[in-house]
Amino acid sequence: MKLHITPTIGLIDEKIAIQVAELPPGGKLKVTASMHFPWAASEKYESFAWFIADSNGHVDLSKQKPDSGTYDYIDSMGLIASLRKTSSGGANIARHISIDRSVMIDMVCECEQDRECVRLERLFLLPEVKRQQVADEFRGELFYTDNTNRNTIILLGGSDGERSALSLLAGPLASRGFHVLTVGYFNEEGLPAKLEEVPLEYFEKVFAWLKNNPLTRNGEIYVHGTSKGGELALLLASRYNVISKVAVSAPHAYCFQALDGLASGNLVSSWSYKGVSLPFIPVDNDIFYEHHRICLEQNKPFGFASTYKTSVERAANKEDARIKIENAHADLLFIAGCKDNVWNTYDACVELMDILEKHNYKYNYKLLAYEDLGHSLPIPYTIPLNETLNVKMGEGVFTCGGTLEGNCYGQSDSWRKTIEFFMN
Repeated sequence: MKLHITPTIGLIDEKIAIQVAELPPGGKLKVTASMHFPWAASEKYESFAWFIADSNGHVDLSKQKPDSGTYDYIDSMGLIASLRKTSSGGANIARHISIDRSVMIDMVCECEQDRECVRLERLFLLPEVKRQQVADEFRGELFYTDNTNRNTIILLGGSDGERSALSLLAGPLASRGFHVLTVGYFNEEGLPAKLEEVPLEYFEKVFAWLKNNPLTRNGEIYVHGTSKGGELALLLASRYNVISKVAVSAPHAYCFQALDGLASGNLVSSWSYKGVSLPFIPVDNDIFYEHHRICLEQNKPFGFASTYKTSVERAANKEDARIKIENAHADLLFIAGCKDNVWNTYDACVELMDILEKHNYKYNYKLLAYEDLGHSLPIPYTIPLNETLNVKMGEGVFTCGGTLEGNCYGQSDSWRKTIEFFMN
């Protein structure tokens, strides 16, 4: 048996080529992957797949579908996408995320009595990337290299408020030559405790800092937002013409009621400007309760997409709450999963595209829609997809939507095209 697995050291979002030669023709090969995260070493993930060698004694994971295993489609990254938790010490991999240390993946190939192992190192950032904390004007962290003339991408996260998770995107982007600024806007010291009436003028400090910083002042300002961060990114682009490119993953077309307000009944917006709550779509909890009840009765996973869709349809103030994206001065890239089960992002992106067309929007805009993509991280091969596809929650099962194959492809393809969008 001879293994060809490359790269053995590479960035976390790079594809891995896995080929095995010098096998018995028709021989059965088992390939196993195992890994854990350096910030949650007690949580172990594994995947496996069985293959039949061809007449030349070869197996190529980029060309062959496994006979059985944790995934059932052709993809050299199927083992990475289908990693499942096999043992746990109770740690939460979504907390205390750190990209200071690499992820190690052990690949084991077995055929009859033959067994070979390879350890892969998956880097979150290249050694030349430097980091600078920002705590005075706003809460953020700049990722940069000394030898770059590239522009700055502001990264905005979603409703979890975990800015550390943005480093999973920042490291790979900075490793490709961008300046990347992660920005916290709630749930940190000196910021709103909840995603409730977050002041948009806070970002005026961010823009001013970028224009005054020697590292970034000569470049353009780009924004990348995910989920509620996508809602925010579009809002900022519609109000501040200093932004020249915006990529949004799973955004919406409207401002919505504050998330914590859904539980407390506090009818205020997620966003504000100069102390005034922005117009918003109220989200009716009764819609969700009915959906949740039906899902429990039918033993089906539940989500929130139908709640948001129906709330928009019932709203009497749709035009007031709509994000006026036609006022932006930026190239726009929308990324939507047609199976998003957190909110109806595909409907929203289609509406955004229609609005831009009707207003003869003079900048570039494009929608990447993926049939079997749900509501997942915009970067592939980082957090295992099985962590979000189906999650036990209360008496039921919550799903972000989509299939394993659909999420893997949608993440990978949209991330590659996002990088191209910012580079060109």
